[in-house]
Amino acid sequence: MSRFTTYAIKEISSSFLLLIILLSSILWLGQGLRHIELLTTENVSFVSYLSYVILLLPKIFSLTIPICLFLSILFNINRLRNDSELIILWASGKSDHDILLKPILFFALLVYLLSTLISIYITPYSLNEIRHKIIDIRSSGIHASILKEKKFISPADTLTIFLQERVGNKINGLLIHDLKDVSKPQTYIAQNGEFIEQNNKKILRLFNGNIQIFESGENKISEIEFETYDLNLTPYNKKENKHIYSDELFTYQIINNLNGKQIEEYNKYEKEQFAELHSRFANPLYIFSFALIPLIILKFSKRPGDNYLLPIAAVSIIAFFFQISQITISNFLIEKSSLVFAVYGIPIIFLLLILTIIYLDKLDLKRNI
Repeated sequence: MSRFTTYAIKEISSSFLLLIILLSSILWLGQGLRHIELLTTENVSFVSYLSYVILLLPKIFSLTIPICLFLSILFNINRLRNDSELIILWASGKSDHDILLKPILFFALLVYLLSTLISIYITPYSLNEIRHKIIDIRSSGIHASILKEKKFISPADTLTIFLQERVGNKINGLLIHDLKDVSKPQTYIAQNGEFIEQNNKKILRLFNGNIQIFESGENKISEIEFETYDLNLTPYNKKENKHIYSDELFTYQIINNLNGKQIEEYNKYEKEQFAELHSRFANPLYIFSFALIPLIILKFSKRPGDNYLLPIAAVSIIAFFFQISQITISNFLIEKSSLVFAVYGIPIIFLLLILTIIYLDKLDLKRNI
C-alpha cells in the first residue's frame, strides 16, 4: 500500500467518523426526545430509558452510514483538488482511478463489512430488544410514579385519577372515576390512599371515603361509605400487542420460518419476512456505489479554479436517486416477491455504471452541462 493510499484512507476515515458522530447524534437526540414519554407517562427509570434509546443507535447507523460515506469522500476529493494535491499527482502521470480508486474501494470494503454486520445481526437484535422492552413496560400495570399532583391522569381508558398530594406510595385527597362497567360507572372519593402489592396484585388501598355508583338503568345514584377499601388495579392493565414485526426478527428466525416453503405459498407476514431478509443482505451493496459516485466530479474538470458547484449538485442528486431506489425496491419486494433478483441486481448495475464512467478517461462530461 502506497504512502498516498494510506494518507487518503486516513483522511476519509477521520471525516467519516466525524460526520457519522454528528449526524447520528442529531437523529439519536430526536428519537430520544420522541420517546421521552416513557419517563413521564410510564414507570421507567432513567437507566432503563437510556438503555432503551441506546438500542435505537444501530437502526440510525444503518441510515447514516451510506450518507456519511458519500459526504466524507466528496469532501476529501474537493479538498485535495483545492489544495492542488491532485494536480501534482496528475502531473506525475497518474490517472484518477490510480490515485483515488484504491483507497476508496479499500475503505468502502471495510464500511461494507460493518454495514452488513449491522444489517444482518446488530439491528435485528436491537429492534427485537426494543419490542420486548415496550411489551414489558406497557404490560407492567399502573404505578404510583405516573400520577401527578393536582392533575387528572388516565392510566387506562376506563380509569381517571385525581390526587391532591403524593409522597412516594402515600396519597392524600383522592378522586377516582371508574368506567370499567359502563352501565354502572363508579366514583371513589377518599381522604388518603396507598399503593401496595399483595399476592402479585397491584392494589390502591383507600381510607375514609365513599363510593358513588350511578345505576343508568334506574337513573339513580347509590352511595357507600368505607373506612378502608382495596381497589384492585390489575383489570386496568393495558394489553400490549405482542406481535413481532419482520424487521424485529433475528435473521436465523426468518430463515427458519421460510425454510421449505415456496414463494407462492407465503402469506402476508411471510412476504414481509422474505423482503426483509433479502433487504438485509442486498442494501449494504449500495455502499460501493455511494463511495464511488464522488469520483464522477473529476470528469468535469481538473483545474482548481473551475466551478464545482454543479458537479457536486449532480452527484448529490445521483446519490439521492440511489437511496430512493433502494427504499422503493425493498418496498416493492413485499408485494412482488419475484422481484428478488432486482434487489441484488440494481446495486450491482449502479456500481458497474459508475466504474464505466470512471474508467472512460476521454469522456468529457463538461460539454453536456
